Amino acid sequence: MSIFDRFSRLEQGKSPLPRANIMRQYQTPQGIIPPMALPRPSPPQSEMTKYQQNLTPMGRRILEGLAAKRESEGEASTPAAGQVSLSGQPKGTDSFMSRLMTPQSQGMLSAAAAGLEASGWQDRPVSLGQVLGRMGTAGIEAYGAAQDRQEAAEERKLSNLLKQAKIGTELAKGSQAFSGTSMTSQSFNTLLKIGPKIKAGTATEPEMARYDLAFGYLAKPKQQKTYDDLGNETITTIPAQDLSQFPLPRGGAGTVGKETTKPSTEAIKSDKFVKSMDSMALNVNAYRQALAKLDRLDMLSGAAEVPTDAMANAASIAESLRLNLKELYELGALVGGDFQILDNLLTSPNSAKAAKMGGTALSIQLDQLEKILGQKLAEKDATLSGTYSTPIPVSTPEEWAKVKIGQYGRLPNGQIKMKVQTQ
Repeated sequence: MSIFDRFSRLEQGKSPLPRANIMRQYQTPQGIIPPMALPRPSPPQSEMTKYQQNLTPMGRRILEGLAAKRESEGEASTPAAGQVSLSGQPKGTDSFMSRLMTPQSQGMLSAAAAGLEASGWQDRPVSLGQVLGRMGTAGIEAYGAAQDRQEAAEERKLSNLLKQAKIGTELAKGSQAFSGTSMTSQSFNTLLKIGPKIKAGTATEPEMARYDLAFGYLAKPKQQKTYDDLGNETITTIPAQDLSQFPLPRGGAGTVGKETTKPSTEAIKSDKFVKSMDSMALNVNAYRQALAKLDRLDMLSGAAEVPTDAMANAASIAESLRLNLKELYELGALVGGDFQILDNLLTSPNSAKAAKMGGTALSIQLDQLEKILGQKLAEKDATLSGTYSTPIPVSTPEEWAKVKIGQYGRLPNGQIKMKVQTQ
């Protein structure tokens, strides 16, 4: 075998010389074993083989597991089609040439070559340190150059992979109706791609799940807020897209458009103020009527804590009036001092003090309370309308129909009349 053949075998990862099977029994060139051929002796056992025979069952199972793992790794590293280089070696394997091309090998080879060159004949003496210095310099330079070549090769490989990925992405975009990588574009492409399969009943479970998510995203309603001159906020909920041409997902079509109005803080406060004023006027009128029905016996029953029905009704209305005053104070229509004054003018009708005063005195207090309350509300550009002192002007039957039950109205002839519930 020539040196070239041995080098080729070494490059392919094989032994430089063929290995003979000394354990095989002698055969003729025709493959016939003569009767006089002696059997070959069995090979001597190594110390490791003897050790394995003396292992416990658990130790043997461990060695068998390691051997199986090595065999599986060997099978996994078997090169597939297209993974073998022109030299016959699998790509990426640790062949002789690949080991020579590593930066470490290049550095060592260059250092050795520089050492050999420096060890030759010189016209002046060369010390061992100079030789080692030249070897180190050459090794470092060769190591750096090999490493730069490896990094350049990796960069070229990465650049090629990026180009291939970009080409694949562009080709994929070209086959879609909506370009771009936004969620909306991808969702529309999903509907266009899987929608026909959903309609035909051939979509798989993963495709239906993708379709449900895309449809739900596009059908997600949007909220549009608008404000009027009074600051009231109107929230209009509208569907994001018209998807009526696509099949419905398994969860349904989603939320339909609707409109809600959220009043502003000022509007809410103003509405509460109006309702509180109406309630105050009705309670003032009801309390006036209840006081007119009280006699001396009713006043004494309240002081004795055994009130009659008329006294219980009057006390209940008085408490409602006190709550109306508190609500007006919380809404800002009354200040702290005003609230205290008006509360003092509202004596509880079932108290001993009210029994001494009598019903007429309580009615006078109510007149004073109504007068002062009207003045304080006028400072806030508000009017307590519908009471006996502030009746609602009425000139036509239509205007009388608008007067609430329990409010007072001033008729065209000047008469003040309370509107009552007709039987």
